[in-house]
Amino acid sequence: MIDERKRKLFELIYQRKGAISVAELSEQIFWNSRQINRYFNQQFGLSLKSYCNILRFRSSLDHIAKGKLFPEEHFFDQTHFIKEIKKFSGVVPKELLKNKNDRFILLSSLTSQ
Repeated sequence: MIDERKRKLFELIYQRKGAISVAELSEQIFWNSRQINRYFNQQFGLSLKSYCNILRFRSSLDHIAKGKLFPEEHFFDQTHFIKEIKKFSGVVPKELLKNKNDRFILLSSLTSQ
């Protein structure tokens, strides 16, 4: 049986598409931030923040594929959005859009339905 805190943790992370802080998660699931980060590091080999950044990036691919080259609610500003997209994809959002028939964006849209 899965730990209810872990189920709730993932439910909140995916509902917010990674746009949630460790402090907010900790408060909502009654599990301290140190325990949450330890769990993520042990299970996935990365921090919760890194995991959430990947989810936010993944969510952004849908917007980019639709021609939206500006940040949605998951990013602080345009500069931060561009920097994060480039960090994960190697190119800026405008370049991703130019290559929207590329497998990178096509595969991302398959899992979002």
